[in-house]
Amino acid sequence: MPATLVVARGPSVFLLASDGSPPRELRAPTVPGAGVGPARPGGDPRPENLPSTLREGISSEGLSAPGRRFREAVSEALGRPVAPASPAAWRRGYCQLPRWPPEERRSYLLALARARLDRVLRSPEEIVVSLAREEERFERAVTREERAAETFVSPPSTVLESHARDWSTLRGQLHEHHRRLVRRLEGAAVELLPNLSAVVGPRVAARLLAAAGGLGTLSRISSSRLQLLGARRRPSPERGPRYGLLYRADSLDEVPADRRAAFARSLASLAVIAARADATTHAAIAPGLLARRARRAAELRRGRR
Repeated sequence: MPATLVVARGPSVFLLASDGSPPRELRAPTVPGAGVGPARPGGDPRPENLPSTLREGISSEGLSAPGRRFREAVSEALGRPVAPASPAAWRRGYCQLPRWPPEERRSYLLALARARLDRVLRSPEEIVVSLAREEERFERAVTREERAAETFVSPPSTVLESHARDWSTLRGQLHEHHRRLVRRLEGAAVELLPNLSAVVGPRVAARLLAAAGGLGTLSRISSSRLQLLGARRRPSPERGPRYGLLYRADSLDEVPADRRAAFARSLASLAVIAARADATTHAAIAPGLLARRARRAAELRRGRR
């Protein structure tokens, strides 16, 4: 039977022939946790005989028209080429498929969504974003506890003194947890963003990534946008902020306070170059960027604009 059309639906692939014969179903193993029952009689070929590329393609495509790589996997499984079809032919072929029970469709699509979410959460980029947001939240909590402890009065030989000792122990545990969290964050940031971590520091690089929402977005923004990333504008007749998260960069304290806005502009330009290298070429360009950063800092310390 010459297969002319391939239609993916859930855990199955249907081959429709040009002579109008009934569709042939290729049934692959379901997504883990889908709860979908066994294939109907007549499924051809058996799931364990399908190549891994085809099984992965079935799970990733869901309810959609397959792409080029998916057609290539089906062609490999059949041993003959499978030609692409037009959208009209795909819709016409989809109407010829047997009925998909609603409960089976719902179970499969829910499992597919869970599998995609799990895959995204396991990506190095999402791990750095999650750690950066958690570290920022925990830093605010530690700072809040320290400020509250400064205003707490505990007279000796009272129950307040015992409470102050317990509270001090708790703050020590919070600081230790924060230090461990920072070490995890810096290790993940250096691995994902080696160039940007060298230019602005691992913690700032991770927070820039979290504020941008992803490495792709961070690599596409301009230097002026990156300079203000994370800034919170307050209602005031004065000038707005000159830099956002870059105020915590490792090298910002190398220049006088009145020259830090100018240094932030140069640092933002170098950070954009580093982020684009980390996102695309993955080349190690940090040494050259660090040399440029050091020359700019020396110029500002000498009073040059």
